[in-house]
Amino acid sequence: MTVLDIGLVPSLYASFDDGTLRLHYQPDVDLRSGSVPGMRAYPRWAHPELGLLGPADFMPVAAAAGLVGQVHQWVLRMAVTEARTWHRMAAGTGVRPPRLWVRVDSSQLGRPDFFDEIERLVLGRSLSPGAIGLQFTENTLAFAPPGLPHLLGRLRELGVAVGVDSFGTWSASVATLDKLPLDLVRIDGRFLRATIRDLEGQAVFASMLQIAHRRRMVVVAEDVDTAALAAAVGRTECDRVCGPLFCPPVPVEDARMIALGRGRPDRWYKPWTDSREGVGTRRPTGEPSNPSSSASSADSAYSADSAYSADSAYSGSWAYSGSSASSGNAANRAGPGNGHAGRRTHAGPPPAAPPRDPARACQDSQNGRPGSSGRGDRSRAATAG
Repeated sequence: MTVLDIGLVPSLYASFDDGTLRLHYQPDVDLRSGSVPGMRAYPRWAHPELGLLGPADFMPVAAAAGLVGQVHQWVLRMAVTEARTWHRMAAGTGVRPPRLWVRVDSSQLGRPDFFDEIERLVLGRSLSPGAIGLQFTENTLAFAPPGLPHLLGRLRELGVAVGVDSFGTWSASVATLDKLPLDLVRIDGRFLRATIRDLEGQAVFASMLQIAHRRRMVVVAEDVDTAALAAAVGRTECDRVCGPLFCPPVPVEDARMIALGRGRPDRWYKPWTDSREGVGTRRPTGEPSNPSSSASSADSAYSADSAYSADSAYSGSWAYSGSSASSGNAANRAGPGNGHAGRRTHAGPPPAAPPRDPARACQDSQNGRPGSSGRGDRSRAATAG
């Protein structure tokens, strides 16, 4: 631990009361409808001198100061409170706010009173069933208690959705999806890039999707940061995407705009193919500039079994080998809700798009309901609300 880290301990203690510890939120975008059926909560520490810090920066300090458990409890409490705020603000509007997902780790799952804590939070704040979801990384399975399936089942009966995050790191097999009562699976961005670019990998990815859908799980592709990757994912049976291409983690004010249907992530950038809808091949009008990777890299691992160990963005890059204009033509579409279905164009390279501020784009006005989705959450926890 460096001298600088030691100096951060008093400030971290104070952050629980002075408002500098806060949550940012990143939307999940439905691939078919463009709606936002879910959002993820990320902890941030707004240090007065060092700026906005992610868990990779401050969780080692918390661990040295014995504050990890307190940070975890704070994140849970604030996320549940914010979910209640969304539902209160949406009352009478006909809008169903997205489900808010919070990450937990093995130390929380292994506590005998963990279920009781969640029950107190949910019932004490009168949360609607399905308003909140808990997710854990695939690495957490290596440290999870033997009674994890039973615990997950009880949480779902309580109306709390459960999911596995960063799946595909192979610490657990695909068969794990058949063993746990899950509502959602988030596919690790590195695994996604490694598999979806060739036929053999696509077959592995397709089998994973098949197993998940057979168990009525929603599948989300993580860390989608290029139009090529979005197009490749869109040609699969994947349900949702998230990543800097659509919207980075945003502050609470912007998140509420999205949750209430008054904002939309990066104008619902939708550069994919959906042959099942008979739309044909689409390509983007231009790939937006990739926002600074600091928003994602700030969530990089600080331990093998951290509650935030897999938030980091994949540092490499790749180009999808299959062209979205392989049919000889492509359709330009500015996004759902733009009043037209697109026009046929020559299948040349897309023109460059001017740089855009993704946080500002998240505040653009939205048509439609953010709480609906194409396939939707199909579990008891989802349908209960």
